[in-house]
Formats: sequence, C-alpha cells, structure tokens
Amino acid sequence: MSKKQVYIMLIPTILVMLVFFMFPLLVVLYNSFLGSDGSLTLESYKTFFTDPYYYSVLGTTLKISILTTIITLVIGYSIAYYVTRVIKKKWWKRISYIIIISPLFTSAVVRSFGWMIILGNNGFINNLLMNLGIINSPISLLYNEVGITIGLIYILAPFMILSLISVLQNIDRNLDDAASDLGLTPFKTFIKVTFPISYPGILSGSVMVFSLAISAYVTPAMMSGGKVEVLAMLVYDQMMQVFNYQLGSSISFIMLFVSLVILALNNYLLKSDWAQEGNR
Repeated sequence: MSKKQVYIMLIPTILVMLVFFMFPLLVVLYNSFLGSDGSLTLESYKTFFTDPYYYSVLGTTLKISILTTIITLVIGYSIAYYVTRVIKKKWWKRISYIIIISPLFTSAVVRSFGWMIILGNNGFINNLLMNLGIINSPISLLYNEVGITIGLIYILAPFMILSLISVLQNIDRNLDDAASDLGLTPFKTFIKVTFPISYPGILSGSVMVFSLAISAYVTPAMMSGGKVEVLAMLVYDQMMQVFNYQLGSSISFIMLFVSLVILALNNYLLKSDWAQEGNR
C-alpha cells in the first residue's frame, strides 16, 4: 500500500478529530481571550493569577491529585505485582482481572454514592472503628479532602493497575533466576531488577491517574458536599451558574496546561538515562 493510499484512508479519522475535538478546543481557547466587551484580552488569566482564592483552589486540586496518584501507585503496584508474579493459576488470574476492571462498568455517580454510605458518620468504617473501641465518636471522612481522595483512588486505581500489569507481565522471569544465582535475595531482586524495569508502567500509570484526577468533576462534587472546591467544579460554576464563559475557559486551559506539563515530563523521563538504565 502506497503512502498516498494510507493518507487517503486517514482522511475520515482526521476530519472527525478536527470537527469533534480540535474545533471545540479552539472555541474554548478563543473564549478564554475574550473580554466582557468582546475584545481580545488577557483579563481572565490575569483574574485567575491575581486572586488568592483561585490560587487556593489550584493548590487544593494539585494536592488532591498528587496524593491520589501516590497512594494509587502504592496500592496499584502491590496488586499488579501480586497478580502477575504471585498468582500461578490462569483461572484465578482471569478472576483477578475481572475484579480489577469491574468498577469501570459502574457509573462514577453510583460509585461515589457507595463511598458516601461507607464513609458517613453512620457508615461502615465509623461503625466498625467504634465497635472495635478504636474511636469514641465518628471521625470526619466525608465532605472533605480525605473523602475526595478516597473516592478518586477507588475510581482511578484500575487505570494504574492495568498500566503496571502490562509491564510486569512482560518482564522475563529468567532475570529473577539470574539474580538469585548471583546471590541476591528476593527483596534485592525486586529493588534492583523488577522495579527499575517497571519504570515505564509507573510513569504512564501515574500520568494517566494524575490527568484524570486533576480534571475530575463528579467525584469531587459529590464527595465534597460543596465544602471543598477543585478546578473542575470551579469551571462548572463559572460557566453554568455565573455564566462567565471567559474565566471558565481560562481555567479549563490552565488545567490542560498543567496536564500537558506532566505529560511532557513523563516523556522526558521515559527517554532519560534514569529510565533507560532500568530497561538494560
């Protein structure tokens, strides 16, 4: 097949991308530079970067997103390692994969409602801790940053786990045997062999989770009860309640810019000596 034929076959896909992805994005970008009188201006961006309130919302969003990514990485790596390196039976692995991806088949609204019931003052966790005598009164796990983080971890964990599984299951097990023959303990083998080789999965999973966490709306809106605001909620408020489309568009592109910076950092790290050494 010639290059010309390949390009012709790509035309429908390119048109779909332009119409349904690039065009709306350009409209939002154009709106972010519009003033109240319709003139081109940087007023919306100036408003965001000069108002301490917007800074605090940005800080809260980044804190929740980073914390979610770190905890999800720790939990996800443990699960992915267990599934790929510990479980031997194929039928149990299949069941494990089904359990891992099953949350993705449920609406984020339903999952958030479930966690609201579990984390409430009369929820399962508080009742369990009080029955065990660990606490005397319910602790606040809902309508705060803790509740939002827990909800995001549960919802985004499958993305991290699947990214890590795709890397861990392709690591040659003969490397473990070679490390053992050289006198390395299983723990040192993990630290010096398995973990460095899994850098690409760690980076790709972390970028995916962080990008989804920083742009999440449904889970923070439900789990916060309106007491904690993140950037996605701020965009919704500006566009749907205040009808300030210019400021809402600006905040949207600030979120996109942060995600692109993280993506660029990920690509840099993947090409760096740090990652290449792990793959040798």
